Amino acid sequence: MAVGKAIYNILANDSDVAAIVGTRIFPQKVEFNERMPAITYFVIDTTPNNTKNGVSTYDYVRCQITGFGTSYAQAQDLASKIRTALDYVSGTYAGVVLDKIFFEDANDVYDDAFGEKRCSLCCDGFSLQYK
Repeated sequence: MAVGKAIYNILANDSDVAAIVGTRIFPQKVEFNERMPAITYFVIDTTPNNTKNGVSTYDYVRCQITGFGTSYAQAQDLASKIRTALDYVSGTYAGVVLDKIFFEDANDVYDDAFGEKRCSLCCDGFSLQYK
């Protein structure tokens, strides 16, 4: 989906986010042997802006962006930087026209089963409006 290209572009080019994860920003999942910290993003759902005269030219997309860290503090810091990088952003990124990105919610998770890495995760939910 085109929104993923925009999310990757924004996060990879944000100096605060890149200082923590470099380019370890992945769609849907982090590979098992990948170094931490890292970020994943995925689309939860897409709602078209239906019109009477044709196909939707504007979609509303809900996404989850997850910051993985080797400690709770690192995951929290990364989640904060992700929010700052994305919240209320508009413009064209990687050829995708974003009208606006809105922060919606956040939650914390601990994944004891993530191999020996045992990482903390902080998940941020965003709503995107794009053409």
